[in-house]
Amino acid sequence: MLRKLFITVGVAMVLSAPVTAVAQKAPAPKHGGQTAVVAGHHDAELVISPTALTLYLTNHGKPLVPADNAIKATIQNGSKRIEVLMKADGDKAVAPLSEPIGKGAIILLSGKISGGHALSARFVAN
Repeated sequence: MLRKLFITVGVAMVLSAPVTAVAQKAPAPKHGGQTAVVAGHHDAELVISPTALTLYLTNHGKPLVPADNAIKATIQNGSKRIEVLMKADGDKAVAPLSEPIGKGAIILLSGKISGGHALSARFVAN
């Protein structure tokens, strides 16, 4: 009987303990874009200009050199859907745009980054 009481009290204590989740916070942007954590521990910053998308990748603050054509950007701009490949340009990947992206457009990035890690990120143009 006493054993059941201790088990019941122990379970109640565990269930009533506060739960804290560890969330990875995206770092502050260095290039004026939007940031996200990708592949678990890499940071991505997407800069949206009227003529191009520019993606900066870092690993613990150090720039990652993206592979050429390894990252695809899918842009849902109103009823238009555009897919472009991002080309490596030094420590960033760039995709030229034929027209500016409208406010609220959704940009999905997918592909591979160094070390074979998968990249998947979602941004909204503002």
